[in-house]
Amino acid sequence: MIDFSTTLLQWHKLHGRTGLPWQNQKDPYKVWLSEIMLQQTQVATVKERYLEFINIFPTVQDLARASQDQVMALWAGLGYYTRARNLHACAKLIEEKFAGQFPASSDILVTLPGIGMSTAAAIASFCFGERVSILDANVKRLLARFLGIEDDVKKVSVHQDLWKKAQTLVPQTTEDMPAYTQALMDFGATVCTPKSPKCSNCVFQSSCEAFAQSKVSTIPLQVKKAKNKIVQSEMLFILANHQALFELRQAKGIWGGLWSLPESSWVDAIKVPSEPLQLAINDFLGLPSDVLELPYKTAKLLAPRKHVFTHRTLYFQIRIIHLTEKFDVNTNQYQWANLSDCEHIGLPTPIRQWVNDYLRS
Repeated sequence: MIDFSTTLLQWHKLHGRTGLPWQNQKDPYKVWLSEIMLQQTQVATVKERYLEFINIFPTVQDLARASQDQVMALWAGLGYYTRARNLHACAKLIEEKFAGQFPASSDILVTLPGIGMSTAAAIASFCFGERVSILDANVKRLLARFLGIEDDVKKVSVHQDLWKKAQTLVPQTTEDMPAYTQALMDFGATVCTPKSPKCSNCVFQSSCEAFAQSKVSTIPLQVKKAKNKIVQSEMLFILANHQALFELRQAKGIWGGLWSLPESSWVDAIKVPSEPLQLAINDFLGLPSDVLELPYKTAKLLAPRKHVFTHRTLYFQIRIIHLTEKFDVNTNQYQWANLSDCEHIGLPTPIRQWVNDYLRS
């Protein structure tokens, strides 16, 4: 039987990825940040945003002392905003409970906000040499093929079994753990890829169960995703004295914790909507209907814009309302902001794009 870790380490010396800004790091803050950013986000996107984040918050103490608005504004565009809220909460906890020092044990790291078992293992193995395996999506795919696991790797029992098997494959010495962990990431990203894996160049070909059984294309099992649901909504772009009104979205849910335009509830649509929603100003909770009722009725409603999420597609229409003066707002839910300052507010990507288009026009 091939020695998995030795073979992988030898491959990595010759073919591992280079040039990624978070590679060869011993600073747990920078490893942690890269791991969180790389969840659900492509490497090319993370490379630029990671350096920007490190430049503004060079240490975990800097991040802990920032406001949530600052963190959310910097995270805008990366998606999955729960990551940003957990990132901030975790930094504050490390500052308060651990005197600004990351725990060296994966067992303790996994108890912190937003840090799962694989992220905890990455920090502990990269920075402290702990002999614990990561198990991100790339590694699950690699091990499922290598071991010939045909079941759904997202099932709890299969996932737990993979953890046990992954742990038996780690190197015997702590000194090899940083390179081994990076090699796992690199091999899954460049050789044992989801589509068109490079089996002809694979150092595990002779021992790969999936290859031996001609099942590489079907392992791991791909469970069909539910069809994206179509929803529609209306948003208000309320302007007064060169300022626009923004609403803070609830922490839980899509775009959670970001500022956006006041919006109606999302309504299910059977198909791409061809007609606007039939709404009144009372459908926008928290806004003064007595002030906005007439301006709302006479305001211009723009054509719908499309934004695709992982599990649904949103068509939103924006109604532009011009007022002669601002009205008072609940500052915990709303804020008036100068149009020139919009780039510094944590806005969802499609809303930021629309505001930028408006300002350019």
